[in-house]
Amino acid sequence: MMNDILQTIEHLRHYEEIMLYGNLLDVAENHEREVADYLEKEYQLERLHYPFDAPVFEPAAAQWAGKYIYIAAQLLLYRENKPDELAALLAPYKGVITAGAILSADLVLRFLPDIIKHLKAIDPEDNLVDLLEEQLHIWHYSAIGYSLRQDALHFENIVSNPCVCQLYTDRVVVHKDHRLAAHPALRKHVLASLGLHVPTYWNDFQIQLTAENGNC
Repeated sequence: MMNDILQTIEHLRHYEEIMLYGNLLDVAENHEREVADYLEKEYQLERLHYPFDAPVFEPAAAQWAGKYIYIAAQLLLYRENKPDELAALLAPYKGVITAGAILSADLVLRFLPDIIKHLKAIDPEDNLVDLLEEQLHIWHYSAIGYSLRQDALHFENIVSNPCVCQLYTDRVVVHKDHRLAAHPALRKHVLASLGLHVPTYWNDFQIQLTAENGNC
């Protein structure tokens, strides 16, 4: 039997676009495990480029994220479910969100903002948008560059792990996310990464910093 969810995740990872192989919301447990096995191989490749010591891969987080993104993609393309059924289909992660869980889930959750953008283009009032954004506020490493409520973000598991903290900081700089760069939990890390190159690489952020200092 073809593993539809695995094929969808592989295509998403390789081509950064959604390709579904049928309208199937029920996912076999062994197919979910195959997704986790595939994502572990992908994690081992990505971790070669991670700074410091990479956290241990967490298959439960990767498996949950794989199913979550698959169901979200299904709901984007096939809207046959009632609003009150959505929460059950997109159940949150039940494990502890550790540094390893953040990076393991990000292998696919990094594509969730694009799914939400497509949903908003179709119907900005769609109940599914709020449900998906709620998860992005929890897994916000995967949402850098996407506008979120800053007061709903928690950084304890980000800044406490050198690898995740540096990866988060690097992604903030790449996306030139001003709001996150200025967040009290991240500002010193962003400035330390950029060093003397702030005016050259990110002049808008330098202007923002100068304006803030001028108001002190």
